[in-house]
Amino acid sequence: AEWRKRGWGCGQLQSENEYISTVPTETALRILRRYAQCFDTTFREDLATLCITRYERFGEAASLLLQLLNNEQPDGNSSGGGAFLSPNGTTRHELWLRFADVCTAHPMEAKVAGVDFDGIIRAVLKGQDIRSGGSGIAAGGNDLGFEVFDNTSKAFGASEDDKQQQTKEANNKSQAVNHRLGEMEGTLWTRLAEYHVRAGDFELARSVYEEALDAITRVRDFSLVFDAYVRFEEGVIEALMELMEDEDEEGGEDEMKDDKGESMGDENDDLDILLGDHVNNAVAADENAGASADVELAISRAEHLTSRRPLLLNRVLLRQNPHNVGEWIKRSELYNDLGEVGMAAAALEESLKAVSSRKAVNGSPSTLVLTLVDIYENQQKNVDAARNLLERICSKNEYEFQDSEDLAQCHAAWVELELRQENWDMSLELARRAVSGNIGRKGSKAARGLSRSLRLWNLLFDMEESLGTIQTTKDAYDRALEWKVATPSHVLNYASFLKEKKYFEESFAAFERGLGLFQFPHAGATLLWKNYLTDFLERYGGTKTPRARELFDRCLAECPSENASEFYLLYGDYEENHGLTKRALGVYERMCNAVPAAEKYTAYRLYIAKAIQYLGVTSARPIYEAAISTLGDGPASRICLEYAKMETGLRETDRARAVLVYGAQLADPRRDPDYWKAWHEFEVSHGNEETFREMLRVKRSVQAAFSTVNYNSAEMGAGAPKVETLTEESALEMIAKSEGVEVDSKKQPLIGGFVQGKRKAEVADLGEVERRAARLRQATAAPDTGGDEIDIDDIDDDEEEEEEPSNSAARSTTGVTEKAIPAALYGGAALYGGLAPSTEK
Repeated sequence: AEWRKRGWGCGQLQSENEYISTVPTETALRILRRYAQCFDTTFREDLATLCITRYERFGEAASLLLQLLNNEQPDGNSSGGGAFLSPNGTTRHELWLRFADVCTAHPMEAKVAGVDFDGIIRAVLKGQDIRSGGSGIAAGGNDLGFEVFDNTSKAFGASEDDKQQQTKEANNKSQAVNHRLGEMEGTLWTRLAEYHVRAGDFELARSVYEEALDAITRVRDFSLVFDAYVRFEEGVIEALMELMEDEDEEGGEDEMKDDKGESMGDENDDLDILLGDHVNNAVAADENAGASADVELAISRAEHLTSRRPLLLNRVLLRQNPHNVGEWIKRSELYNDLGEVGMAAAALEESLKAVSSRKAVNGSPSTLVLTLVDIYENQQKNVDAARNLLERICSKNEYEFQDSEDLAQCHAAWVELELRQENWDMSLELARRAVSGNIGRKGSKAARGLSRSLRLWNLLFDMEESLGTIQTTKDAYDRALEWKVATPSHVLNYASFLKEKKYFEESFAAFERGLGLFQFPHAGATLLWKNYLTDFLERYGGTKTPRARELFDRCLAECPSENASEFYLLYGDYEENHGLTKRALGVYERMCNAVPAAEKYTAYRLYIAKAIQYLGVTSARPIYEAAISTLGDGPASRICLEYAKMETGLRETDRARAVLVYGAQLADPRRDPDYWKAWHEFEVSHGNEETFREMLRVKRSVQAAFSTVNYNSAEMGAGAPKVETLTEESALEMIAKSEGVEVDSKKQPLIGGFVQGKRKAEVADLGEVERRAARLRQATAAPDTGGDEIDIDDIDDDEEEEEEPSNSAARSTTGVTEKAIPAALYGGAALYGGLAPSTEK
């Protein structure tokens, strides 16, 4: 009491060695027990610590820790205030570990103190209640923990009265241990096994380890228990080996003593003669053989335990989730690797009872059945067992599948099994029965869905074509079409089968039925129509033209525009070969109007090519014009180039130039340099200076029109080869050279983009223009004016120009300068209207 009043705890008690050493152990314990019972019940934790660390009363420490775990008062009454709250901050988990450590390290003291550690741990692990004199589930038990009752209140060194009182209280009151296991399951199992090991019960410890491996559900706990189990077996082997070495050393010492005692009396010699040395040798040999057998047994146990690790771990995972299909398959493979085929089959049979199809994960339940069938058939060579299994699954519905596809796989496996056994009629009957719709009409949902399983229908069609007759095959396909379970591939196979059997009209009827099921825009409709038309044309060619045209028209009326091009091409080719040219061109014209915008350019080019082929070049002009008005800017500009090329080939230069001028407004020079390069080459080859300047003017206007439009690098054709075009100066030099005119490059305009009206290259100023105009008037006044062109260069360049002095002189008045206006500025009016140059201020 004085210690507690001074605020001394367990640490202070342990540090006061000089004072405590003077107090006898029994006296100190009685004082501490009385204080913990009458004054401060929380002192029991410090008392338990003292019993462990100082007084070595391990049994009493275990009893005190058990009281704390039960939260039992020293008078035997359990407090109703919940779990024990340690003043030192010790958690319940730490109390459990301390209790397990004490009982494991000192099992005999715990037993003497009345602590049934084995019963307590098993009750906690299995959720049972152990009472004094029996076992059963406590009336007040709940799902939050486990209640353990036992006589654990026996005190060490207590007086007789205290012992009698404690025994009476233990008989009247039960002690309970409530604990939520959590991650302590593996730890408790290992401590229980170690408890028996230290007690000397090795076989019992081994059984505890095996029981733990069969009970735990966490991989972490499995690792703890398995590692402890392996260490235990290794310890047994080491102990046996050391024991053998000690025996060998003792045997050597005995032999040495026997050699030294050879000079013993005659009585010993006579005894050896009578008994013989073989008796002693036999006893020693038996002892050595027994020790060797024990070592070999221990080694074999350790090896067997190591080899079982994958199976034991797989079992833990299956206890976590028994509906894990992948783990069941892995378990069977592990047994197969060990050569235990029977255990593999038994594991799969167990899986069919444990796995629910609604909760199955990591695989489909049908995989279990198929794997088990493979084991029966290929490994055990027991076809009857495989057939019996499939019959139980497919016919008797012993396993309820959630998905009809799983059950369909089992039916298909049964059919394939009979095929491998060459039971042709049986396999065909099974396939017909699987899709008949009679199986499972009163059964599960999966069985009712077998009649719509594509797997089973495909199997039936293959078997009917191989093993059945023509009529049974036709019946199977007709039934599939009637029930609307057929696919476009089934229709194609049906039509191909009838075609091979020379039933052409029935094959066309099959196509018609398929087209009734799969209409546009279904993807299968395109495939069916294409094969239908191909087979029809292959069969009849041009003999049934009206019927063929009716099929084409019906197809094109239903077909969407994105899929119509191939049918138009097929139709046009048919009309070219078996019909009229006019109808063929009409088909191509319809194609140009029906196909999507992305395909119109190709369609028009084909239409133009066909028109030129059958009607001539000039017949393509209206088609070109229609294409230019219909297509977008890019395709229309390309069509303009082709149109201009055609007109150039016909020597229609003016028409070609007009087409190029019209198409120029559609071609942005930044995005379509090829168009302007082609026009440039055209003007160089067929134009003159005036037309070339007009082309440049149009180009500048188009550039100005497209100047506000922005493009990204992809639209601008990034990475395309750069087209080099002639500059204005180089083009003028080329034209002047071709016309024999000398050009002074220094006299050309320095500002790019401006063109000098309609003057020649050698015209440098307005005076030169006036002289040219005078020579032009003289030339036009000549009687012979019927020429197509006026060659200005043929006029004498040395002719002097007449100028009026009054017009050429510059006069200055008050701030105003007067100058004669050149006659060239009046143009044709000066020539034909009689207008003379005048002076203008």
